[in-house]
Amino acid sequence: MNSDKTIFYDLETALQNPTAVTKLDLHFKNLNEIPTTISELKNLEELYIWNNKISELPDFLFELKNLKKIDASGNNISIIPSTIEKLENLEIFILSWNKIKEIPKEIGNLKNLKILGLSNNLLQKLPSEIGNLELLEELIICENVLESLPDSIGNLANLKILNACGSYIKTLPNSIGTLQKLEKLEVHQNHLTSLPDEIGNLHKLEKLRAYSNLLNSLPDSICKLSNLKKMILFKNELTSLPENIGKLEKLTELDLNSNELEILPDSISNLKNLKSVNLGKNSFSQHSKVKAQSLLQHTSVNWS
Repeated sequence: MNSDKTIFYDLETALQNPTAVTKLDLHFKNLNEIPTTISELKNLEELYIWNNKISELPDFLFELKNLKKIDASGNNISIIPSTIEKLENLEIFILSWNKIKEIPKEIGNLKNLKILGLSNNLLQKLPSEIGNLELLEELIICENVLESLPDSIGNLANLKILNACGSYIKTLPNSIGTLQKLEKLEVHQNHLTSLPDEIGNLHKLEKLRAYSNLLNSLPDSICKLSNLKKMILFKNELTSLPENIGKLEKLTELDLNSNELEILPDSISNLKNLKSVNLGKNSFSQHSKVKAQSLLQHTSVNWS
């Protein structure tokens, strides 16, 4: 998408030379619907209609075959029509803060989609066809009512960011381990009781946020995440850490506040890049605290 092209901020001006318009920004215009005259903008590539009162995506929108980006977040949209599949050039589709309950299976036909934002909706599940989005790099589905993720999510070979926080997810599919390009995994504020062993295959993962879940242990395989820099696990039920946690040599931040830990593995002393660790509100005895402090001599330890 060419950032040098002129952005039009009102429809009247845009319609004076409709074929020249590639970017239209109508956010905060108090719109109840998408104006039909937008259909005249045959070369439109980017449409910004966020924070209005729009309740539906009209059919004519899907005839604008050059659309590459739609941001319709912060509206009252409840349905994504199956005709969305007509927008074959769409790369960015953001519908956060709406009232969407389901995603049509046709979403899987958007072969050029790179970013899909559906946070703060009413989604109960994702269609398996979402795994067909081979170019997808960011999937943002936080703050919904999801109870699971489809196995097909493992087919998203180019996915770099997966944010599925703030739902009711109890387990992650084992297929998540095939996401070889994943750099950020955010699954905090769910109902997770464990993480799959396959998580250790995410060799490019740099940030893991799984706080506010029901985790009582971590798989040993997590120690294979050689590029992990941040691991945020506060408010779980962890009673121990993997013995080989010291292999996470790039780790700089570790938050284990509000768990049930009593001791730390000796190998944690190998984390030479660890700048801060939060161990507050656990079950350490005074003796265990002294030992932990000796293992973490070059790390800032927060006990509160």
